[in-house]
Amino acid sequence: MNDPRMVGAADRLSVGVAAPHGDFAGVRTDLKVERWDAEQTDWVARRVRSSHRFRPGIELVPAVFRYFRVEPYSVTIDENCNMIVQNGWVALLGGVAGTTMSPKFGAANGRVGVGTSVTAAAYAQTTLVGDTGAASTTSYFKLVSGAPTIATGSTPPTLTFSAVFGTSVANFAWQEFGTDAGTADSVSNATTGGTFFNRGVSSQGTKASGQTWTATETISFGYPSGSGTVS
Repeated sequence: MNDPRMVGAADRLSVGVAAPHGDFAGVRTDLKVERWDAEQTDWVARRVRSSHRFRPGIELVPAVFRYFRVEPYSVTIDENCNMIVQNGWVALLGGVAGTTMSPKFGAANGRVGVGTSVTAAAYAQTTLVGDTGAASTTSYFKLVSGAPTIATGSTPPTLTFSAVFGTSVANFAWQEFGTDAGTADSVSNATTGGTFFNRGVSSQGTKASGQTWTATETISFGYPSGSGTVS
């Protein structure tokens, strides 16, 4: 350049960030419901009795159906459909500092409950809204079919509860679900319940007598972002 006015000229670029960066940890629950109708259930039950490969009275969990190559007639997954309630957060934070939850969730201390209420989930709720304390036509809590599964190597980490609702229970419209630390099957959280952990509203249709449905909750802590990180 020969123009003397340009000698010594320079450009300067400044970049500023108007919004501060923040990290957020979230909790979400995905509800998966698998359904086998009465004919499928009866066929598998008869095969279980005649095969002599299973102990008498075994619960017809999904693995048993699939052993006989009987797939569910319907599977639905409702994503991010619940909230951890106050008592659930007290239990979670107590595991980090302070008094831990007692007893902890396990194969003998954990239930998945379903009910008929469509009332929105709220932080202060202590049981299913359909839990009237007596009626099996509005709520039912089923002991988990195995110890809750903790997956710390996943992104984000997950906690999974699963329960099987057999032919004679929870035969009503499934509109809500939740988890507590109960120790036995019951229509209510009041008698054999315990810490009520979470509640969600999810319309899953109506379970009929003779059918077998399973409810699996997968609870994840922290949302994945970027290239496989959790923020």
